[in-house]
Amino acid sequence: MTSIYSKLESIYDSINDLIEEEEGTWYTNRKLPHNQLTDLEEVRDLLGHIINDEPTDQQMMASFGTKWHDGL
Repeated sequence: MTSIYSKLESIYDSINDLIEEEEGTWYTNRKLPHNQLTDLEEVRDLLGHIINDEPTDQQMMASFGTKWHDGL
């Protein structure tokens, strides 16, 4: 049975390949309009955040007590 994350990674890779193909093609020969390519880039970024769900530095710092306590 395939995990959901491996399926998402497969989708991510497919979208990434399509974006790279489109970006490597001259504008008049592209299959997708610019706005759809931009939308695909946003979807790729969102999938990347889901697959690599690591907290940001800010989230990590916020999880260790309140900010007023850090100065004491």
